[in-house]
Amino acid sequence: MADRSVATTDTLETLRTTYNSTSTDVGDIGDLNNSFTGTPTDIVEAVNSKATQGFSVAMAVALG
Repeated sequence: MADRSVATTDTLETLRTTYNSTSTDVGDIGDLNNSFTGTPTDIVEAVNSKATQGFSVAMAVALG
């Protein structure tokens, strides 16, 4: 996961692509609590591969 920033002088297109890249790194919150056995490529997959159900629910609440 990359550290991203958007300067105040950047275009709206730069903001949009940066936001979309960050969303890809986080993953789909709707996939929490699904079983996952592969190599995690985003935060949601990492939570699913290591955490208990209670922890996953707490992450869903924390992520909004």
